Amino acid sequence: MKQNERMERSRGGAPDESLPPAGRLGPASGASSRTVAARVLIRPARPDDLEEATRLERRVWGSLAATLNELQRRLFALPEAFLLAELQRAEGTPRIVGMTNGLLWTRDFPRSYLEYERMVPSSSHNPRGDVLYLASIGVDEALRGRGIGLTLLKATIEVGRKRHLKYSRLIANQRSRALCVRAGFEAVRPLTRLYREHRKVMPQPLLMEIPLL
Repeated sequence: MKQNERMERSRGGAPDESLPPAGRLGPASGASSRTVAARVLIRPARPDDLEEATRLERRVWGSLAATLNELQRRLFALPEAFLLAELQRAEGTPRIVGMTNGLLWTRDFPRSYLEYERMVPSSSHNPRGDVLYLASIGVDEALRGRGIGLTLLKATIEVGRKRHLKYSRLIANQRSRALCVRAGFEAVRPLTRLYREHRKVMPQPLLMEIPLL
């Protein structure tokens, strides 16, 4: 396996995203584009966003970051689940400060930790799957703790519900577990053998899921 493919392994939950204050931020009711604290817009990604999104991915995930090519494949596979948090500034160009993207799996996949470790997430997409797997979620370090990660998670969960999927899954870590619990995810099982070479980025990886029906 090529080195860049090993670096595109799947994981979910921003490494240092902290739990936001209760009720501080949330999506606007009935809006197709959701606004967080009137400064950050949650919107679907476009192909011309992906170079900037790749730079964010590298800042958040380091050695586990997906490449530009991998993010392009994820956007093509399930565009409605590729969401961005865009900082709206009074002066200057808007800036991408958070994102999440997902793929479709069946609930019995993958069957072993080795499949998590070795696969490129986009290659595992199954259009007939009934599980929305969140391959990546991350927020710029300077804006963590403001509810952006929680809003991204909730918005992506709604994508799964609109598609009438049964579950949404992700791989959380020690630092992001509380955030995922707040979004409604529950622990399935620890993945103690996963990402042993990347413990600084993914301490105590844990498979989590939320029922969507």
